[in-house]
Amino acid sequence: MKTIIVKTEPDAYPVRVGAGLLDRLPALMHRDLSRARRCVIATDSFLARSLGVRAQRAFRAAGWKAELFALPRGEAAKSLASVERFFGFLLRAGVERRTPVVALGGGTVGDAAGFAASAYYRGVPLIQVPTTLLAQVDSAIGGKTAVNHPLAKNAIGSFYQPRLVVCDTAVLKSLPRREFLSGLGEVVKYALLFDRAFARRLSADWNRLCAFDEGTLEAVVARCAALKARVVAADTRDLSGTRELLNFGHTLGHALEKASGYGRVRHGEAVAWGMRAAAAISFGRGWTKDKREIDALLARLPRVRIPAGLSRRGLLAPLKLDKKAVGGRNVFVLLKGVGNPVRVADVSPAEIDAAIDAVEGA
Repeated sequence: MKTIIVKTEPDAYPVRVGAGLLDRLPALMHRDLSRARRCVIATDSFLARSLGVRAQRAFRAAGWKAELFALPRGEAAKSLASVERFFGFLLRAGVERRTPVVALGGGTVGDAAGFAASAYYRGVPLIQVPTTLLAQVDSAIGGKTAVNHPLAKNAIGSFYQPRLVVCDTAVLKSLPRREFLSGLGEVVKYALLFDRAFARRLSADWNRLCAFDEGTLEAVVARCAALKARVVAADTRDLSGTRELLNFGHTLGHALEKASGYGRVRHGEAVAWGMRAAAAISFGRGWTKDKREIDALLARLPRVRIPAGLSRRGLLAPLKLDKKAVGGRNVFVLLKGVGNPVRVADVSPAEIDAAIDAVEGA
């Protein structure tokens, strides 16, 4: 097991990474979390019958009272209606302020349950137990919680740090292939943004990673967690601009997700598409000599296309509601090289169109 400490103000919390940790959840709880001897496991309607029951059994075997609540699957979990139903469950069950909420699932469960934990009685302890690659390397760490509004993804949310993150890499083996490959988009994002050596190791270890080699999985998840922890420590509440670097590929990626209809394109697939577009803008500006290395790593990711029938105007419409916009201009994260990202707000419509043409024509 590897441990990464996320240093935030005023507290720090550990991220545990390793195989078989799901069954050890009660033993991984700090003393102050264990005092309640009760928890609520929030998961989705699919996982409730498998990993949810498994986690519940582990807690009960350790003498805990563990209750299970199932959110809808996918982006439907991240609606105000779903969170309202969760609040009702917590109130009817008499859940108190010291009772931890254990968010067991992918990014949508982590976002929705995390937002609920931040608001219920003005905050109850949150434990993130991500079960997808994307959530383990990214969304479960850093305290961003949110639900969607019909007009914009992640428009309603809060910063609420978990007290503990537990990444059981063994559960990744049960993921649908498409879901696992989608998560690799965020892995590649971290490599290209912050760590040239990691990018090269990732290329060398790609086949072992995709074959679920235990040591490779643990090393990759732990490295991404460490990189995310470093960014979160530097900019916990996303105020200095450092944390905005994590939006590499997300400006256009989120637009593709929204315009396509949430769930049609996986988040990691959309991010990969957006990273290709951002890289094309970077190349067009002549900013990097690392084109071959960047292209080679991005080429390993699943490729999606703009859905048939979606116009360019329709694709770009969500950019007007991008929460990262400054003065009406969208902020893009571009690359001046592997490990050398930069935020810019002067990307022209012509550059965006040319980048999309390059990605769609590749």
